[in-house]
Amino acid sequence: MAAQVLTDVPLSPGGHVPFSVTVPGELVPGDNYGLRVHVDVSGSGVMESGDLVSAEANPVPAGSTAGLIASVTLV
Repeated sequence: MAAQVLTDVPLSPGGHVPFSVTVPGELVPGDNYGLRVHVDVSGSGVMESGDLVSAEANPVPAGSTAGLIASVTLV
């Protein structure tokens, strides 16, 4: 498991926020990996109304993940 925390990121409708996550070790081809996103708009540390979250499965390939996009929806 890995995480990245970004602070004070300007958000705009339809915008993109570049991110990078470093995972320990190597991803094994054939295993299943996923990406979940929680944009904590209020900074409360918990998911609440007004936050943005990924609402669909975002499979992550074991190879290159350049260009991977995780869409989010409003809670």
